[in-house]
Amino acid sequence: MSTKSKTGRSPVLENIVNSLLQSASDNDEKVRTTVINSIYDIGFRQPNSVLYFACEFLNKNQKIDLSHRVTILKSIISILGETRDQVQEALCLSLITLAITEMTKDKEVVPTWQQEASTLLVSLGLRFPNQIMEELLKRFEPGSIPHYFIMKTLGDFIGSNPVPTVPRLREILSRVLPVLASIKHDNFKWVFAAALGHFADATVTYVANIDAGTDKSLSLYSFSSEFYPALELMFTKWLGTNHEKVRLVTIEAVGQICAILNVEQLEAQISKIVVGVLGMLKKEKDLLPVIHSLCNILEVCIKNKLNSALDPLLGTIMQTLHPLVCSVPDYSNPASTKIYNEVLRCFEVIGRGYSDGIVSFINQKLENKDPRSRFGCLSIIRHIVTRLNTELADKKSLILSAVKPLVQTETSLFVKKHLAQAVIAMASHEYLHQHGGQDLIEFIVKGSSFVVDSEIGKTGPVQPPQKIANPELHVTETEYRSICDNILSLITTTIPNMDQVLWPYLFEMLCKVEYTGAIPVVSKCLTFIAQSKKAADSDDFYIDFDKEINLPKPPHIIVRYFVLLTAPTRRNQLGIRVLETMKSIGPILHPSICDMWDVTLPKLIQYLEDNQHSDTWNKNQWEELVLRLLSETIKNAADDEWTVHLGQALSEQLEFYKKDPILKRSAYKQLGLIMQKCAHKEFVKNKIEIMFNSVDYTNALENEGCAYGLGYCSASHFDIVLEKIGGFIKNNMGKKSGFFKKSGPKGIKNCILLSLGYAATYTQPALLASRVEIHIINPIKPSITLLKKPPKKISAIKMIDLIGKALHSDKVGTVIFKQRDDFFKLLISYMSTPAPSTNNQVRIDGINASSTLVNLDPMISIELETQIIGLVVQFFSTITTTQPVESEEYKDVNSLITACNNLFSTILFNQTTIVCLLRLIQYLDPLSRSKDAFIRERSMFCILYLIKKYIEFSTENEELPTEKKFDNIGNLLSILVPRCTDPEILIRKYAVEAIQLILYIDFMLKHTTTENRRVKPSEVLHPLTSIRDGITTTEVNEQFSMVFEVSGIISKMISLEEIPKFLEGSLKGLQDLQAFSTNGSCIMINGLIKSRGAELLDYVPTLVKGLLTSMEGITSETTMNGTLVSLRSLATHHLLPVLDVLLNDFPMPHSTHVIKSLQIIAKDKNLVSQTLVYLMDLLNNKPVYEEKPDPKDKKKTVPSPFLVALAATCSLGEILQLAEVEDIAKQFYFQLFATMILRAGTTNASLPGVQEAPANNPKAKPAPIIPSSQMLAAFRQFFTCVKEEEMLAQIEEKGSFSKLETPEYNTAVIELTSFVCQAHPEIIKNLFEFLIPYQRSNYVPHRIVTISVTTELINHSKDKEVLQKLINTLLNTLVDPAIKLIALKGLSNIVSAGLEQTNRYAPTVIDALSTSIDDQDETMAMECMLGLSRMFEVADEGRVAPILVNICNRIRPAFEKPNDSIRAASFKLFGSLWRYGSGSASDPFYEQIHNTLPSLMMHLNDDSQEVRTACQVSLRQLSNLMRAEDIYKFLHDKHFDAEETNINYDAFLSEMSKLIITYYPDRVNFFIMTVLEFYKSTWTTLKGNAATLTGFILGNLTEEKRIQTNINSAIITKSLISLLGEKSADVRKKAAESLGYLHHY
Repeated sequence: MSTKSKTGRSPVLENIVNSLLQSASDNDEKVRTTVINSIYDIGFRQPNSVLYFACEFLNKNQKIDLSHRVTILKSIISILGETRDQVQEALCLSLITLAITEMTKDKEVVPTWQQEASTLLVSLGLRFPNQIMEELLKRFEPGSIPHYFIMKTLGDFIGSNPVPTVPRLREILSRVLPVLASIKHDNFKWVFAAALGHFADATVTYVANIDAGTDKSLSLYSFSSEFYPALELMFTKWLGTNHEKVRLVTIEAVGQICAILNVEQLEAQISKIVVGVLGMLKKEKDLLPVIHSLCNILEVCIKNKLNSALDPLLGTIMQTLHPLVCSVPDYSNPASTKIYNEVLRCFEVIGRGYSDGIVSFINQKLENKDPRSRFGCLSIIRHIVTRLNTELADKKSLILSAVKPLVQTETSLFVKKHLAQAVIAMASHEYLHQHGGQDLIEFIVKGSSFVVDSEIGKTGPVQPPQKIANPELHVTETEYRSICDNILSLITTTIPNMDQVLWPYLFEMLCKVEYTGAIPVVSKCLTFIAQSKKAADSDDFYIDFDKEINLPKPPHIIVRYFVLLTAPTRRNQLGIRVLETMKSIGPILHPSICDMWDVTLPKLIQYLEDNQHSDTWNKNQWEELVLRLLSETIKNAADDEWTVHLGQALSEQLEFYKKDPILKRSAYKQLGLIMQKCAHKEFVKNKIEIMFNSVDYTNALENEGCAYGLGYCSASHFDIVLEKIGGFIKNNMGKKSGFFKKSGPKGIKNCILLSLGYAATYTQPALLASRVEIHIINPIKPSITLLKKPPKKISAIKMIDLIGKALHSDKVGTVIFKQRDDFFKLLISYMSTPAPSTNNQVRIDGINASSTLVNLDPMISIELETQIIGLVVQFFSTITTTQPVESEEYKDVNSLITACNNLFSTILFNQTTIVCLLRLIQYLDPLSRSKDAFIRERSMFCILYLIKKYIEFSTENEELPTEKKFDNIGNLLSILVPRCTDPEILIRKYAVEAIQLILYIDFMLKHTTTENRRVKPSEVLHPLTSIRDGITTTEVNEQFSMVFEVSGIISKMISLEEIPKFLEGSLKGLQDLQAFSTNGSCIMINGLIKSRGAELLDYVPTLVKGLLTSMEGITSETTMNGTLVSLRSLATHHLLPVLDVLLNDFPMPHSTHVIKSLQIIAKDKNLVSQTLVYLMDLLNNKPVYEEKPDPKDKKKTVPSPFLVALAATCSLGEILQLAEVEDIAKQFYFQLFATMILRAGTTNASLPGVQEAPANNPKAKPAPIIPSSQMLAAFRQFFTCVKEEEMLAQIEEKGSFSKLETPEYNTAVIELTSFVCQAHPEIIKNLFEFLIPYQRSNYVPHRIVTISVTTELINHSKDKEVLQKLINTLLNTLVDPAIKLIALKGLSNIVSAGLEQTNRYAPTVIDALSTSIDDQDETMAMECMLGLSRMFEVADEGRVAPILVNICNRIRPAFEKPNDSIRAASFKLFGSLWRYGSGSASDPFYEQIHNTLPSLMMHLNDDSQEVRTACQVSLRQLSNLMRAEDIYKFLHDKHFDAEETNINYDAFLSEMSKLIITYYPDRVNFFIMTVLEFYKSTWTTLKGNAATLTGFILGNLTEEKRIQTNINSAIITKSLISLLGEKSADVRKKAAESLGYLHHY
């Protein structure tokens, strides 16, 4: 039990606290923080002791560093702040004395030190205000200036605790006032001014809380007479100082003092004070104190109605404040924001007393055009209208008239932004209900109208970023627009009664072109108001448009909305907003249409919501829906006169869309539809004139819109349209120039041509047939041949296409278009001219128009067909697809190819014969052999497309085909054969499908009848369907197999006379540019020969000569196989000589021919076994290498391989590549595996194999061969061959193969053996017997491999006899240094054989392992430990108990080894002894556990993760033997799982220390003393762990337990304190933390 000192306090705690106090000046910040926290922790629980020691420490150690004293003072303050009421009164008085002494010891001002002492006094003053006051006043002698911090503490003290201190204020002032005049130093002026300000504020607070005060007689002006002279002196004398801080604190104090002066005194000084404050505003940098003071002064003046004194100054005050409010605040800077808000508060205060004056002032300042000035005025307006509603009630019209000029003339977006913000502030207080309020609404709408070009489909050059001159004044159009959008919405939806202002006024905004961009938000507001009025059944919902003359009429609103509706995806959901508004105001616009709108418009809204943001959005489909809605609207109105008004309104609004061609295009189309529905011919003529005169002919969209509109109109007024177009042409022609000369507006030609085309499209067919030649074609035909620019060509082509479609026989009957061929040639000329006279769009449209013309009667001539096809095939080959898929060029190319395919099919449709089909495919044949894949793919797709179309056209034709068979089918098939094995998947698929369909056509032609047009395919053709799907495989052999099947089908389907044609054509495939295609051709030829060779006797020499003359020229695997048949036959009779030649006479790496030769031999089931045996014998029993000097170290030797061994290894791997040898490889499984791992040993660290240069190239550099790489390739192939890919994947994942090339290859051998034995336990005995002869091999690698395999076989053997042989083999090899370590490591594998066998061999194995547990070779020692750990997990107690203590003693020194793995192994080994701690050796082992427990707990936070995990596992294993159930549960908690690598170590030590104290109190002393030994460790981590554990144990020891454990806390804490002097900051930090736990000592 600890004794108490004379002071009654524990000497241990005193030592601890003093040590911490001493360490509070540690040079490491983290340590200092920890020390301070520990001091606080102890002080929080033992405040009297700690505060006493701290006070004593400071008193005794006067010479410590100043920062050290400050730190201790801060600690005292923090402890006192939490425990002030618990501290003994005597101690508090000592602390007061200490604080006073610390604060006044040095006459000079030392803020960092004396301020803390001052703070301490203020804190103590909350409990002992009278004592503090007395102490301070003692040191404030009347007539003398006190210490700086005496005065500062007085100010802070009274300011923080006014209730008990203000009644004594007169006493303080009696000492302050006499010395004020004598103060000379600025710092004293500052502190006196600040204190007086605090006194004044405290007085205000006291009066406000007078009920809690002791002197109820005090009023706000009780000290006015005392403060008045102080105010005069400070104001007249101190404000003139050069010291900025003095001036600022003085002026702030002046403002505070003004609040407690009586009215007469204040009125006498106010003018002088205000002038002085205003003067400071102009020169001070820090304005916040000055403005705050001014605001206080103004509040007092307004409150006391000192108008006579303030009136003359009002203008000057506002003039001075105005520049401040015009300065844009930095909202990221709180100080700047505070200043700005304080300035606004000044204007607010002024407004309360002088509303007329402030409004007049704002009106005057708004006339200044400077943006900053106007910003300031608008900020004032925004501020005061929301706070001075009563004061400004009669000034609303004046404020509106003040801002109205800005609405009309302001250009600065910065000012506009703040005006808009002021508008919403005014709106919430009914300013907009005044006359002129609607002007502000229009201003907001105008702000919402800004449109970015990209939003309306315009594109332009990207503008480079420009430097912004005044960033604080910069506002972008989009930012301003967004603000206005939000403001208009908020005004409408959140401010009551705004509908009185907005309805129906907002309708005026709809038909003003400048406000088009604001229509979405305006419509949203109209919808809200209309729905609200309808819901409330409001009388003013319906509008009298005749009375409201400023509003647009209903037809104008309707057509405006219909045009806008065609661009629904524009910003703010334009389409949805328009539809919602149309539905809401339908009854207002026309009574007959609202019912239809109520049904239709919600569906359109839903359509937009579902589709407008999707990738499938179709703007053309939407436009059709809008036109249909317009048509139905006109139909429901059923009023031709109203329709005329609608058209008149739309024609008047065409100018609205002058800068928006997308909407103007829609407007033209809608106007055309309106004219179609109207019977007034004069109206139609007039509107056509307007359309032509308003079009921007240089804009393609406007041209198209006009053409569509005229087309719609032609449905009812075709002659009028033709008349107007003709008249328009004549009026724009010169006498000597044709229509398409350079007369007339630029671009008008495009509009005219498109108009003629759409007029022909939509007019009545009968009218078109009679007028097309004379009224449409003849006037323009001479001129369109001269067109050179692509846009004009496109327009002409479009016209031709539209006219051609309109003249199709399905529409006009048997009308012959006489000028069809002339147009054909014109199109060819358009497309064939080089760039820039043509482009992709010209070609696409030209080909499509050609397809249209082909459909017209009569059939085109072969000559014309050749011309057009000759041009089209060029498009296949000259256009590449290198662009990204999403690019416009890529889409254009696809469109072009699609157009080409359609042209081919159109020609075939009009002449559905085999002759035409063959002719078209012949056009494509050269393209199908192109070197470019994309050209081959396009041509093959087109061929397949034509074949399918032939079947479609011929079966749907009413007449039977004239051909009865497919003539020249052999030639056609030979075109497709090379493509069956093309590198491209799609091409292969197209080719097979084309062959299937060609054979079907031949079969169909032979069997078709009138009754049976859809002939069922022959059964022979059915397999081609699955082949077509399977040919997409990337496995070449599968492709070849499928092609061979195709050859069999072809051989069955084509006639004998077609076979020579087929073979002759197929031979060309052998020269195909694609290697795989030549293989396919060869297979097809071979297949046909095999099937029908008896019939082709005369062709055999030609085929053999072509395919087998020279192996060097053959690149196809299939072709090579045919040549190698002879070699295989030869090997049947002379296998070994053939193999000898292949292995010894051919260089490596083997050429393709050698590999194929070996493999074709191995494919023969009669030859493969002998081949494998021969190769294994070469590798296992013949010399495979010789020792040569190591090039890197001549003193060493390394293996140098024999070439025959390399060849045998290579050959073995090549043979195992064959799927055919799977079964035989499985039969030879253990022999092949053993051969491979033996070869792994002999190739390890081997020199590369070098062979001589070939005779035909003696200058060639010899190619080095890496034996290990060769071996690994063969090894991998072995597993693949026997179909053990899963095992191979596991081996690769584990990295076993990679290890085979390292010096530790024996571990890889063990891993491989493990995988194999798990999969094939039946081969264990055979594998051992196969390898055992190599235990005594002259090759060391053979011995290493054999013993490595033997060690692993023990893990898997269930045969006792084999197991004994395995153990004996290992024991016998312990004398061989090369394999001793492997053997020792393997002996412990006996535990895998089960309990019986383990105990049988335990004495022998344990003895063998124990002899090397302390071997100088750390690896050997560690492996022995690990081996013993395994043995101890299984072996019976009787085998281990006698030597248990001895083993523990031999293990323990390894706990502190520097090698991480050794430490981990030793802890793991100790933990494994848990099995023997419950029997006869339980008591001795229990003692060993307690001896080791400190080390286990220390190393649980070892630097090594491996050691930490080992300690976790060992602690959990030993927990059952620690004779404490709670310890067992704790160590088996999930938070202590071995998988949890980041346990909370401190939490563990805390809990474990409690358990140790509870269950082992008699061992605590020993435990702590053992832990103290770690204080001497060289590892800082262990020192820190020991410090932490010491702290937890001591901290958790109660007084009772301390007596029971008999620990010497003084010695222990002394040792712990010594760690505060360690070099390591981490150790010092942990020591400080631990000392913090010892608050009860």
